[in-house]
Amino acid sequence: MRNHWYDNVKGVLVLLVVFGHLLTDVRGAYDDILPKWVYLFLYTFHMPLFIMLSGYFFRENRYLRVIQLFVVYVIWQVILGSWFAFTEGIPLLSLENPGLILLKPYWALWYLMAIIIWYVITPYVTQLKGYVLYALLFALLFGFQAESTGFFALRKVIMFYPFFLIGNWMSARNTMNFFELPKRAEQRNRYRIGGFAVFTTLTLGLLASMSLQNESAFYHIGNLFKFRFAYETAVPEAIWSGPFAFLIVYTVSILMAISFALIIPGRELPVITRAGKYSLYIYLVHVFLVVAWKAFVPAGFMPTSWLQLLVLFGVAFLIVLLIISPPVVKLLKPLVEIDVRRAQDVKDAKP
Repeated sequence: MRNHWYDNVKGVLVLLVVFGHLLTDVRGAYDDILPKWVYLFLYTFHMPLFIMLSGYFFRENRYLRVIQLFVVYVIWQVILGSWFAFTEGIPLLSLENPGLILLKPYWALWYLMAIIIWYVITPYVTQLKGYVLYALLFALLFGFQAESTGFFALRKVIMFYPFFLIGNWMSARNTMNFFELPKRAEQRNRYRIGGFAVFTTLTLGLLASMSLQNESAFYHIGNLFKFRFAYETAVPEAIWSGPFAFLIVYTVSILMAISFALIIPGRELPVITRAGKYSLYIYLVHVFLVVAWKAFVPAGFMPTSWLQLLVLFGVAFLIVLLIISPPVVKLLKPLVEIDVRRAQDVKDAKP
C-alpha cells in the first residue's frame, strides 16, 4: 500500500516545479518585485525537499534502477533537447541541438543526471564517518570553482548532494519519524502546528529581509538558492563570504523543507496524490509543454503581475492534470517506466 503522505508531498512539490519553470521569464516582464519574490520563495525549499525525499528512500545495490534511470535520461535528453532546438529553429542534427550532447543535461534533466550519480556514489560515501559534513564542506569549497560547462550538471550535483545525504541520514536513523508522520492524530497535529509555525516564521523573515534589498540583490540571492553559480557570480561583492552565505542558505532551506513537509496532509487528496505517484512523468513531460508555452506565449500577457501569477499557477495545474490523466500515463509509460529486467533475464539465460 502506497504512503499517501509521501505522494502528497511529491505531488505538491512537482506542481511547484512546473509553476517555477513557467515563472522564470516572468520576473523580468514586470517592474514590481512580486514575481521575483515568489520565484525566490519557491527555490528556498521545493528542490531541497524533493532531493531529501530521494535520499530518504534511497536503497543500496539497486543497479538495475540506475540503468533504468540512465536509459530514461538518454531518451528524454534527446526528445526534450531536440524539441527546444525545433522551437528555436536550430538544425536537429547539429551540435547546437542540446539533445545530442548527452553528458550535458538539458534544463530540468540535471536532476535525473544527479540522481544517477548520487545512486552510484552514495554507497561509498556513506562508509565515511560524518559523511554529511564532508559533503557539505566539499560543496562549500566547490563554490570557489568557476566551472560552468554544465557537463554532468556538476555544480548542482555537488551543491545539492548534502540534501540527498541528509535525507539518507534521517532514513538510517528514523529521525523523528519525519517522513512517516505518527498515527495518533494528536501527535500528528502537534507536528503540523509546529511545522506551520516554523515555515510561516521563516517565510515572513525572508519577505522582510527581501523588502530591504534592491532589485540586484534579488538576483544574487536567487542564485544562491538555485546553486547554479560560483561565488564570483553569486556573491560578486565579497567572494570570500560565499561559504558563510551558503551555510545560511543550507540552514534556511533545510528548515523550510522540513517544516513545509510537516504541513502536508496524510490522507488521499484528489489530483495531488496521483501527481505524487506519477511525479517522474510530470517532471519529464512538463518541460516539453513549458518550452512550447514560452515559445508561443509572451512572458507578461496579463496587465498585473499578480494576475499573471494566478494564470500561470492555473496553467501549471492544468499541465499536471493533463500529464497524470490515464490515457497520457498509458501512452508515456513505455518511455518512463522502462523495464530493464528483460535485458538482465536474457543475459542470465545465456549459457
